[in-house]
Amino acid sequence: MLPVKYRLKKRKTFNYLHQKGQRTGGQFVSVLFCSATTLKIGFSASKKVGNSVVRHRAMRLMREAMRPLLPQFTGKYNLVVVAKPDLVKQHLLYITLDLQKTLKKAGLML
Repeated sequence: MLPVKYRLKKRKTFNYLHQKGQRTGGQFVSVLFCSATTLKIGFSASKKVGNSVVRHRAMRLMREAMRPLLPQFTGKYNLVVVAKPDLVKQHLLYITLDLQKTLKKAGLML
């Protein structure tokens, strides 16, 4: 589980990131980000991913993939990690590697 201090909860912030945030895409996830005062991370999966059970599994996989990467962030950002439809068919290791590669490509971590 992602610690509470890192969770992005406000709908207003999600909407702001979708409209004005910078976007970087990977094979299984897409990351929207902007600078902020603290590190906050939110997760999203659209209906393209599947029904509610599949979307919730995608969210759990993304949260678990993000947890070991938290100490590697270089600054303070608001992030939204968006699932792509192929994410649910993959193993957690591949999702973690893709997420790490996507965050490095965006310049958010070492």
